Amino acid sequence: MTDVPTGELIKLYRIDRKRNTISVATHAGITVRYLEMIEAGTKTPTLHVLKRIAKVLGVRSAALLGEAPSEDHEGVVNTRLAKLERALFTYRSVPLYDHETQDSLADISDRIEAAEEAWYLGTDPYIVLDLLPGLIVDTEHAVRESGASPESCKVAYRLYRLARVASKHAGRMDLCSMVADRCMRYAEAGEDQVIEAAAAWTLGQALISDDMPRAALDVALFSAGRLEARLSDATPGHLSVYGGLLQLGAVAYARTGDPWRGRDLLRDKALPIAERIGEGQRHHNVFFGPTNVAIHAVAVELESGDTGEALRVANKVNITNIASTERQYAHLIHVARCYELKCNDTAVLVHLKMAEKVRPQAFVYRREPRQMLTALIRRAKPTYASEVREFAERIELLD
Repeated sequence: MTDVPTGELIKLYRIDRKRNTISVATHAGITVRYLEMIEAGTKTPTLHVLKRIAKVLGVRSAALLGEAPSEDHEGVVNTRLAKLERALFTYRSVPLYDHETQDSLADISDRIEAAEEAWYLGTDPYIVLDLLPGLIVDTEHAVRESGASPESCKVAYRLYRLARVASKHAGRMDLCSMVADRCMRYAEAGEDQVIEAAAAWTLGQALISDDMPRAALDVALFSAGRLEARLSDATPGHLSVYGGLLQLGAVAYARTGDPWRGRDLLRDKALPIAERIGEGQRHHNVFFGPTNVAIHAVAVELESGDTGEALRVANKVNITNIASTERQYAHLIHVARCYELKCNDTAVLVHLKMAEKVRPQAFVYRREPRQMLTALIRRAKPTYASEVREFAERIELLD
């Protein structure tokens, strides 16, 4: 991954476009001082602000995040991604990744389940990047051998559902759309409405990650609408997928500039369903329940810029109600972001350390926490500067 900070990339693009700070800040709806602090690296922009700046500069927000080109594969991180890429681009007539076993469809399904458990519940989830290449090649072979039976397509749907989230958290948004498309196509061949809706949730997550919140909103609302007719006697799996789509829709509403509809969606539709089925629901790898609805409420408030309300809601969230280390980590990063915007650096440090304890490897792969910590180093007060630097050295942010 490139080491050029987001602030420097914004400045480089701004200069290249011959724009001054006053022009960019005004059109992005932020103060000039805030933009100057972002460029200096003492403030980390929220995703919402970053997208507005990207729009003003005429680039995709991914460009401002410095995503690595796909052929740069030095180091442990990108070596894993290189193998994943080659597996995704392996076909029967183009064998770029030489790995094929004689495992049965049931064996492959068990391997996928083990990888899912490692990703969602483990403390070193990125080991899944080592498992995915072989799983992709073996699953595609099994689908061909079965004549694309509904059973094999359901297994493939599960694989690409996992591959989407792993690609995202490894910083490869460009792969997310590809695997989400495969997930959707295999789900439709599986002849199961709930599976199709869960795949639509995966597709919507890929769209919202790729700066297409309006498309993600349309996918979420349309797919949730298809499930609404059977809510009265629905299974927990049906309700969890429905709730997951509502949560996706709420965040998409916030990113399209309509957070009030997002709040209404969570309060009036998602929360009653969550209270009906209770905590600890995980179906089709969609986590749902009252705590997860509250976590999404925090995300909506953060997206809308109301960090005070976001922290008020966050203070009531007990993340131990959720088994997923991924969801715990995401929530802690959102809270750290809120405190950063409130200029409470000690709280930022506390929540970054909590996030690292939950998912240590995320600080290797994820750019956001590393940038927040880099900004914290630059403005840390002497009373805790040494603690910040010790933390940065531990995650190899500093030599």
